[in-house]
Amino acid sequence: MGIYKSLFKQTAIYGLATVLPRVFSFLLTPLYTDARIMDINAYGEVSVIFSWMVLFNVVLAYGMETAFFRFYNAEDKNTVLGTSTLSLFWSSIIFLVGALLFRETLSSLTGIEVEYITYTIWILVLDALVIIPFSKLRATQRPGFYTFLKVGNVALNLALNIFFLIYLPQWAKAHPGGFWEGLYQPNFQIGYIFIANLIASLLTLLLLLPHYIKLHWQFDRVLWRNMMRYA
Repeated sequence: MGIYKSLFKQTAIYGLATVLPRVFSFLLTPLYTDARIMDINAYGEVSVIFSWMVLFNVVLAYGMETAFFRFYNAEDKNTVLGTSTLSLFWSSIIFLVGALLFRETLSSLTGIEVEYITYTIWILVLDALVIIPFSKLRATQRPGFYTFLKVGNVALNLALNIFFLIYLPQWAKAHPGGFWEGLYQPNFQIGYIFIANLIASLLTLLLLLPHYIKLHWQFDRVLWRNMMRYA
C-alpha cells in the first residue's frame, strides 16, 4: 500500500507542476493582447518567436532526457549523469556560439529584430542546461523541489511581465526624473517580455547549480553513443 501511496503522491505533484505553469502562461494572454499595453501586431511577433522557441527546445534536448531515464537505472548512475550532462552542456555551448555569430543572418531570414534573437538564444541555452538537473530530481524522487522550481519559474515570469508591462510604465510616469523613469524604456514591450523570461530561466539555473558543482565529470563515449541511438 505504501508503494501505491507514494506513486499517487508523486503523480499528483508532478501533475501540479505540469498544470500550474500552463495556467500561469494562460494568464499572460490577456496582458499581451491588451491594446493599452501592447500593440496587437507586437503580440503576433511574440507568438512567432515563442513558436520557434518551442521547436528549438526540442532540437536542443535531442531526446537526451528520455535516454537519461532509460539508462539511469541500468548503468552506473554517476556515469549516466556525467555523460548526459556533458553532452547537453557542450551542444548548448556550440549552439550558443554559432547562433550568436549568425544572429544577424537569422534576423534577416526571419524578419525578427537582432535584439530579440539574442534574448531568445540565451533563453534556449539556459533552458537546455537545466534538462538533466530536472531529470535528476525526478529520478531521485524529489517531486517537491521539482514542482517548486517549475511553478516558481513561471510564477516569476508572470510577476516580472506584470511589473515591466504595467507597473514600471506607471511608476516612471509618476516619478519623472527618478529611478523608475531611468529604468523604463518606452516602446520596449517585446523586449521586456523576453527579459522577464530570461531572468526566470537564469534564476532556475542558479538554483540547480549544485547539480553541476557536485557532478562527477565523467564522459563515457560508448554509453553516449548508446544514449544517442536511443534518443
